[in-house]
Amino acid sequence: MEKILYLECSSGISGDMTVGALLDLGADPEYLKTELKKLPAEGYRLHFGRKSSKGIDAFDFDVILEEEHDHSHGHSHRTMREIREMISGSGLSEKVKEISLKIFTVLAEAEGKVHGKPPEEVGFHEVGAADSIADIVGTALCLENLGIDRIVYSRICEGRGHIWCQHGLMPVPVPAVLELARSHELSLSLTDTEGEMVTPTGAAILAALAQKDEDPLKDRRIAAIGLGAGKKEFAHANILRALLLEGPERETESLETVWVLETNVDDASGEELGYCIESLLKAGAKDACCIPMWMKKHRPAYLLQVICDEEHREKLENILFRETTSIGFRRYRQERRTLPRREGVLETSLGPVRVKYCRHLDQVFAYPEYEDAAAAAEKTGLPFRQVMERIRREAAEQVASEREI
Repeated sequence: MEKILYLECSSGISGDMTVGALLDLGADPEYLKTELKKLPAEGYRLHFGRKSSKGIDAFDFDVILEEEHDHSHGHSHRTMREIREMISGSGLSEKVKEISLKIFTVLAEAEGKVHGKPPEEVGFHEVGAADSIADIVGTALCLENLGIDRIVYSRICEGRGHIWCQHGLMPVPVPAVLELARSHELSLSLTDTEGEMVTPTGAAILAALAQKDEDPLKDRRIAAIGLGAGKKEFAHANILRALLLEGPERETESLETVWVLETNVDDASGEELGYCIESLLKAGAKDACCIPMWMKKHRPAYLLQVICDEEHREKLENILFRETTSIGFRRYRQERRTLPRREGVLETSLGPVRVKYCRHLDQVFAYPEYEDAAAAAEKTGLPFRQVMERIRREAAEQVASEREI
């Protein structure tokens, strides 16, 4: 059964509030402490406790910086490149590394945009501190520990006015939060509350991992409730509420946000385009294709289109510039709907064949791997079409009684 995390951001969101809410949901504090020790980040200790906010009891998680590592140190001493190396070289699980770096990446891009520097080189006043490293990696660890499959969020409430930070007096929302809202389509609801309710780390968690859901409780069971306490005092309860929801036993689809990169090419050979597409797919593109078209002056050309995730986008953009004569391309975000799927090896009457199984509502579809089907056709001398039909029929018979893919 799918586990869905719903973050109710009626009092904004921050990194420590997120970790606190996830710990209140049932994530193991000892696991969090043990795993964080795998990072070479020093100068802090973790606080776990309870706190009342306007009479509501919530989990109080905090990262306490030691005296010699106060907030004036470290914020400008770690770059995204250093953080990436630190996390990639740690003993953390691959899933935790992936989630952590995804959050750091979107935050690095926003901070880099604000400060006018490349994301890998900018010194962050938010990301470079030990507390933010613990908040972001801590969030990833709690998500793994809870076995979360998907994250959704409510409207994001933000305050107004000004706050003091390392760069002086800043308007609320602070520039990094505003840039994250712009670049990742986070809809902020400004309130009359004086002060910052959404931190860059909190906004980055939503931008990197979550999707907005206007009706999160529909057809879902509330399995657990977690409350993470904020540090500031407002007229309302300053808490992040996290609900662990269980979706329908047979979830029919999932949505993810992808990047689409496009450029028109009218002066490349078939060999050049073929090599470019192969390079894009090897470098992590989810899909790449050429679509015939006509350009100005009736020139035959191709629309070169690439679908990718945020992690691989920059690398793939560099390949487009390197392997084509294009001097520019279009990029935009799109939602992609995918069916539940699994892969397996089917023992058929023609021998073992790799098969991809997908489900939509009450139908199960089996898609044999081309290479294995072609090898079976060559071995048996049967027509390829007949081989594919036999494999699909035998796969359908095998999974007819299965409830889940």
